[in-house]
Amino acid sequence: MFDVEAAQLLLDRSPFGPWWGFVVRAVEPGLARVDLPARPELFRPGGVLQGGCAMTLADVTCWIAVLAATSADSPAVTLHQSSTFLAAARTGLSCESSLVRSGRTVHYGTASTWDSAGTLISHHTITYLRPGNPPPS
Repeated sequence: MFDVEAAQLLLDRSPFGPWWGFVVRAVEPGLARVDLPARPELFRPGGVLQGGCAMTLADVTCWIAVLAATSADSPAVTLHQSSTFLAAARTGLSCESSLVRSGRTVHYGTASTWDSAGTLISHHTITYLRPGNPPPS
């Protein structure tokens, strides 16, 4: 079963997860919530969280949602991501991602990030490819 504990372990064992410090909060098939705590090295001059933090958090959160809907043993890679920034973040972020459509090889989802005050910081659309699955005939 791919739950919060399994998702956190996957991130903690990945080459990128420990550096980012992601914290998995919820996992259900096609849905995930992940936090990114603020750290000094994530900020631009002026005290604003660098925008790539929200994009990376959204990508990882959607990836977890895809794995929860399919299989944690199946590879899944980002095919496309579009991000819209709505406010500057000055705190850590929380993200929720849900799958809008899941096919055999392509999964399409949305993700939104909020700061610690509950302000919507960014909205993302993300398409994932599961390359291990043959295309439909």
